[in-house]
Amino acid sequence: MKKSLLFFGIGAMLLASCAGNGKKAEEDSMKIADLTAEYKEATSYNDSLLLLMGDIYTGLDSINMQEGLLYNMGAGDSPDRRAEIRQNLSNIKARLAANRQLLESMEQKLAASGNQNSVLQKTIAQLKDRIASQDQKISQLESDLASAKGQIETLNTQVAEGQEQLKTETAAKEVAQAEAKEANEQAVQAANEANRVYYAIGSNKELKNKGLLEKKFLGATKVLKGDFDASYFVAADKRNLKSIPTSAKKVKIWTNMPAGSYEITGEKDGPKTIVITDPAKFWSLSSHLIIQTDN
Repeated sequence: MKKSLLFFGIGAMLLASCAGNGKKAEEDSMKIADLTAEYKEATSYNDSLLLLMGDIYTGLDSINMQEGLLYNMGAGDSPDRRAEIRQNLSNIKARLAANRQLLESMEQKLAASGNQNSVLQKTIAQLKDRIASQDQKISQLESDLASAKGQIETLNTQVAEGQEQLKTETAAKEVAQAEAKEANEQAVQAANEANRVYYAIGSNKELKNKGLLEKKFLGATKVLKGDFDASYFVAADKRNLKSIPTSAKKVKIWTNMPAGSYEITGEKDGPKTIVITDPAKFWSLSSHLIIQTDN
């Protein structure tokens, strides 16, 4: 009897022990299942955040590309190019809005799960700030695109006005240059006319035959008093006429040239040359010089 009670007690203890071990195993299994679920959830969050992060940074690259296109348009600007940039910016904004909604949904699920994962919360907050920053940049680019259009139109107008003004100024300059050239030519011509002088060399008989000298019986000899042959004179510029060689041994000046304004040079029996020592004085009384030569 005692032996039966002993076996019964040992059996009860074994059963109790087995029952306790089974309950603990069940609790451990539940904990492992919870940890596995949390791990899977965290992994899912991380994977989703990584995908979102990649998409958001890709959006940033796209924004920078549109910014480059906008600020480097320059002379290549066209309505089609501006429309293309505007459409691209609109597409990027739509993608950012979708990403923002996904982040908000993930944030709500994370809060509802009671999982106080500070790393995930911080990452979500940073990504939301990044999206807000990109939205702001897109708004600035859209504003710059609109103002760039106005500035380009203004510049085009200014260029057109400048070109028209240049044409007007060029035409006025050409007219002024033509007038100045004409005035200069007239001034040169007037100066040449004012400085033009004439001289004639010939024997007494030749000068009379050309009408340069006229002498009546018992009268004084007259110089250039009637019609004369103007072609017999040689034209010259008194500014350049310094001397007049005659090839004659004797010369006589019939026109009234002031004394002291010239000299007759040459050997006694050689050809004579009239040297003008004071041109202004020499030609002050007459622009015609008549020289009679005799050998």
